[in-house]
Amino acid sequence: MNLRKLMTLTTFAFALAIGGAVHAQDYQDPPPPAAPEQTDVSDRELQQFAEAQADISSIQQDFSARLQGVDDPEAAHELQVEANEKMTDAVEDAGLDVESFNRIAMAIQNDPELQQQLTEILQ
Repeated sequence: MNLRKLMTLTTFAFALAIGGAVHAQDYQDPPPPAAPEQTDVSDRELQQFAEAQADISSIQQDFSARLQGVDDPEAAHELQVEANEKMTDAVEDAGLDVESFNRIAMAIQNDPELQQQLTEILQ
């Protein structure tokens, strides 16, 4: 798998996580949480992330609807590849690279204050 495809798949995965993906509950005792690494995210980066996230959400909705009517696995794969490319383009059009987008996504997941700031920007 080439680097661009891997990065787009990672972007897609983080977009789903930020978009409110549901996590299964683990019934075993979880290990103690590691202290999250503090990542500095500027207001500009957070604004760029929010712009990219809004576009990614729209792309996901569009392609999700298109995928529902597809029975052919090859056609479904082609739609997924196209969606990943469009999401990568959305990140880059917002002024970020995929690596930065993923770094910011991780920081948001680990920092309630950043989550709140993102929520305010998106509203």
